[in-house]
Amino acid sequence: MDTPDLEQKKVLVIAYGFPPIAHAGVYRTMRFCRYLPDNGWKPTVITVNESEDIYNDHSLLKRIPDEVQIHRTNILDFWRAIRRYQAKKARREAAHAVLNDQDVPLSRVVRAAKRVERFALSAMLKVFSIPDHMLLWIPFAVARGIRLMRREDFDVIFTTSPPHSEHLAGLILAKIFRKPWVVDFRDPIVDNFHTENLFRVELWLHALLERIIVRFADTVVVVTEYHRHFLKNRYPADSGKFIVIRNGFDPALFRNIQPDIFDRFTILFAGTLYGTITPDFFIRGLARWLETKPPSVKDNVQALFYGTGSEKAGALARDLGIEKVVKTSGLIPHDEIIRKQKGADLLLLIIGYDDKSAGVVTSKIYEYMAVGRPILAIMKESEALDILRDYGKFYHARHDDYLALVKALDDAYEAYLKEGSAGKGEEERLTGFDNSRYDVTVQVRDLVHIFNESNLRRPGIQGEHPAP
Repeated sequence: MDTPDLEQKKVLVIAYGFPPIAHAGVYRTMRFCRYLPDNGWKPTVITVNESEDIYNDHSLLKRIPDEVQIHRTNILDFWRAIRRYQAKKARREAAHAVLNDQDVPLSRVVRAAKRVERFALSAMLKVFSIPDHMLLWIPFAVARGIRLMRREDFDVIFTTSPPHSEHLAGLILAKIFRKPWVVDFRDPIVDNFHTENLFRVELWLHALLERIIVRFADTVVVVTEYHRHFLKNRYPADSGKFIVIRNGFDPALFRNIQPDIFDRFTILFAGTLYGTITPDFFIRGLARWLETKPPSVKDNVQALFYGTGSEKAGALARDLGIEKVVKTSGLIPHDEIIRKQKGADLLLLIIGYDDKSAGVVTSKIYEYMAVGRPILAIMKESEALDILRDYGKFYHARHDDYLALVKALDDAYEAYLKEGSAGKGEEERLTGFDNSRYDVTVQVRDLVHIFNESNLRRPGIQGEHPAP
């Protein structure tokens, strides 16, 4: 463990995603900022202003120490403005249809105008997504960073993504003030399943952005060995820059939360459904499994989906006639989802089926392991599956193997019947697995070591004078 200096060092954190925003990528940065002060580093965070069209969980702010200063800025985001316009228009048209209580045929001119508008909006959304729609936040982040850097002598600049464009703000500030710059890739830029449907020019721009970041960063932190392998092969001259600090969890958040008690066999999914992370295989497999069981079993089973995109699961369940079994909800406060995870009998983990998803180790896997419940993993052979093998309490099915999925559901349901309920004590659930390696306090010590090493290499210490 690095011993903190008597005088606390300072790190400037640039993070678009930060509480009260409650998307998945926020939690890693939040955990770092929570424990960095205990390890001799005081974070100051630059992030965006709160917005009503981003899901917020204000309870997350209570986990940030008072000494962590948070500076919020405006953002110019045409992508979100277009999405808000589309949502507002859809609601208006739906309300108009209800009031008229009938479908009114549209003229050829009106239909053509609507097609042109949809095409134009789609094209604009595409343009404003290169490389991501947060690109125009950079001037605001840099301006606030300059003000802060002139006021305080930060020892290190730390940027975390996605969105990947925000690293450019860190690069600009690091060059102006000649400070060490540590980059955190929570997801890959190039080796990412999001890039599957990009045009050639978009792929080129993503690759260019990655080259620029790797070229000028002092250290590049990644969350998987898979990602580090590809980066080292692409940039052999910079291979020493790449360091793995995995995602993890904060044990303190789980100790005093009591589990919800469910009155039936409960499968729970918490996360985001998007791209190749779809509920289709599981929902169809669940329907097949229920067909093999007596009708009474359907009344003793529920599958709960929480998070963005969960409505996809609900729609397919209705098509298959199991809408009473599959229940969906949007995002809910973090404490509440932990209670439900603790009370569930089976936690559903879905990772995409494409080749690039083989390197995805979602942060949700660590939270699932933290509550100590059995996990149903739908994924191909991957680094995430190796972690689950270490965990031990899991069932596995590939995305096309319905026999394996039905057997997994059989085994999990049989275990539930033997257990009697999901209400076992916390100590009993967490026995047999050492999860300390995924403890955030261990990860923070690794990050502190990087900061300390980077600070020792800073130009001002090497005999040069930092920029004013």
